[in-house]
Amino acid sequence: MLRPLSVGTIACAVVGLVGAFPENLFAQASAPSREPLPLDVALALRGHNSRSPINFSPNGEWIAHTVQSAENVPRDSTAFSYSPTGFPFAEGDARMEATLTNVRTGEAILLGGSRSASWAPVWSPDGNRVAFYSDEGGEAGLWIWERATRTATRFPGVIVRPYLGFEGVRWSVDGRRLIVKILPAGMTIAEANAKDGARRSATRRFPQVAPGQPSVIVRRFDPAQAPAASAAPTPGAAAPLIAETDWLAVDLAIMDVRTKQVTRVVERAAVRWYAWSPDERFLAYTVLKGREANSQQPNFDLNVFELATGAPRTLSTNIRLGYGIEWSWSPDGRTIGYIASGQLASGEMVLVSLSDGSARRLRGNGMPSFDPDDGEFAPLWSADGTQLFAIGNGALWRIDARSGQGSALGATPDWQFRAVVTPFGRPTIWSGDGGRTAWVTARRSVGSGAGLLAVDLTTGRSRAALREAKSYSSIFSLTASETTGELAIVSTDQQRLDDIWVFDTRHDRVRQATRNNPALERYELGTARLIAWTGIDGQPLRGTLLLPPGYVKGRRVPLVVSVYGGAQGSAYVNSFGGRGGVNPMFNMHVLATRGYAVLYPDAPLREGRSMSDLLPAVMGGVDAAIDSGYADPNRLAVTGQSFGSLNTLALITQTARFKAAIITGVVLHPDLFADYLNNTGYYEHGQGNMGGSIWDRRERYFDNSPLFLFDRIQTPLLIGQGDRDGNLVPPNAVFAALERLGKPVEFRLYESESHVISQKPNVRDFWLRRLEFLAKHLNVALDSLGGVLFDAERAKTPQ
Repeated sequence: MLRPLSVGTIACAVVGLVGAFPENLFAQASAPSREPLPLDVALALRGHNSRSPINFSPNGEWIAHTVQSAENVPRDSTAFSYSPTGFPFAEGDARMEATLTNVRTGEAILLGGSRSASWAPVWSPDGNRVAFYSDEGGEAGLWIWERATRTATRFPGVIVRPYLGFEGVRWSVDGRRLIVKILPAGMTIAEANAKDGARRSATRRFPQVAPGQPSVIVRRFDPAQAPAASAAPTPGAAAPLIAETDWLAVDLAIMDVRTKQVTRVVERAAVRWYAWSPDERFLAYTVLKGREANSQQPNFDLNVFELATGAPRTLSTNIRLGYGIEWSWSPDGRTIGYIASGQLASGEMVLVSLSDGSARRLRGNGMPSFDPDDGEFAPLWSADGTQLFAIGNGALWRIDARSGQGSALGATPDWQFRAVVTPFGRPTIWSGDGGRTAWVTARRSVGSGAGLLAVDLTTGRSRAALREAKSYSSIFSLTASETTGELAIVSTDQQRLDDIWVFDTRHDRVRQATRNNPALERYELGTARLIAWTGIDGQPLRGTLLLPPGYVKGRRVPLVVSVYGGAQGSAYVNSFGGRGGVNPMFNMHVLATRGYAVLYPDAPLREGRSMSDLLPAVMGGVDAAIDSGYADPNRLAVTGQSFGSLNTLALITQTARFKAAIITGVVLHPDLFADYLNNTGYYEHGQGNMGGSIWDRRERYFDNSPLFLFDRIQTPLLIGQGDRDGNLVPPNAVFAALERLGKPVEFRLYESESHVISQKPNVRDFWLRRLEFLAKHLNVALDSLGGVLFDAERAKTPQ
């Protein structure tokens, strides 16, 4: 086990070395066992942290990445978003491990301590160092790993304060300086965490006053002094901002690796993303201003800091960006381009002049939105700065920087392009062959599967270089090497959790680089397939059906439906354990290996019609599973997390076909009127999808509130909830209403848990209760290991 050698120093150990490459690398030892996946194994799975970017060493031999361990970082009551050590919970509370893996030998080096959290490792441009974050020693700090000695040393005197996983360091070209988000001068972690805790609890916002002085919170709105909040924000329209950003305040600093000098260039601001200009005369950064009233649309300021003069300047204010990272420098450093992104944004590309801040929108004829997922994607420049590239409408688009005209490249009816393969944070498109070819990840337009496509930038044609029955992770899990011409992706399928794979673009060969879960290979897991049915108005719908291992054709198995309104459940056919991935709470192989089938249906919802649309979409999938001979019509259950919990309640108020229902993460009140004022933007323009206020759309809010139909519920309900997941009014209301109506309901509230129950003892407890609950209400007999017992065609009933 790794232990500190001395104050501020870690000896970094080899944690894995797996055979010769490539023939024997990761070979499976023996045939897997067909038995229920033990909860101990499910709770011990490791994953890839999908928002801490991966990156190659300059020589292409090593890849830096962040592993999500099976252990948890302790929480306390003072903050929701950070641990007492300053570790951020934005990507969950799993203890992270900054890791280097040799893509040729399989050697893996853990950069941080064996008991501390470490994350976001980034190679220096010369390949001699890796910078990463770690809370080794009790405080989140910046650590520098030296390749020559294989030891890591903490940068003295500062506490880092990143929030999201992609907020890693930015190296200067010479590898001597770093841009880092750090704790404001004079502030402790406890003080910063207290700001985070105060925003969640009004009782903690009272000011400290002298004895005998009033302590009061005053909130006031005077329409004569402030513009009324628009009931319908529109693209391009100014809107009042709701600014709750104090808890995100940091200092942005330039840190000299040699002299250990720290220069704070921005102080006490909600900085999100930052980048050197190409000549490193300027530092650009975005600052979160707040979200637009009655929406979930963030606004940011785009700023620059001139290093020579020490002068900051705002180039653009209140621009719509999804995460604040959707921008990049032009190669000549004269322009910053961004993609307007987020819930209310247009998805257009905008160029901002460094000299005067003037903005020019690229609005060529026929150009689509370049914001397919409400954020994350930045424009990519050609090496000479005359063209920009982005994904739009399932194709790669090339836009002329002068005229604003664009054209689609590589478009094919067989594939929907998802992301351009380029190292995260790099402003120019990666090619690998001198600019002739771009590489994109893609998803099959029909059927399932993912692939890597090469797009010829001269002819505009594309070819599928790799086709797989897999799912690929997002832009943070893509990178490429200039030296070797190889690229790296993180992929998963139903049998394997996410690992890094390396693709040789020169020979079209792929190989596995990491192996996070060898213990999982001992067990035969469920298999998935797509089923199809027809929805409202003849709309073709599909769903992912996860079946028990060794499923016998014609056997009708108990069916659990995992519902999430608006989602394409069919997209999970190549995702491990369905939608859950590494998260043990939602790893549905626990059910599949015990004899249950799990259905993830497509569930499109129209504005204001959540309840009426949900029932035919979901039950159409259930009937398809029954008609195809897979599911037992008398043994149906339904489950949902978060928005899916509201969907589950909507279903069981409209049908009695489900014999059991399980909900978790209940943060939405079943009476939408009661919930509306907690988050107006969520319902008016967000996922709540009512399209207006309770005064504009009164009937919609009533028609989509399950509470008013609770008297019709005949399905026993199990609720699982963390005590730090919202204000707990919604789950308490669900329980109180069903108790009042005399309906069977059980409410399990877990201590020190947030929106997703994650601590091993609690996850184990809820899984055991879920399994008991399903077995009882679906009336199935179990063997000694907890698997469902079958006769020829159906599950046996208990004796």
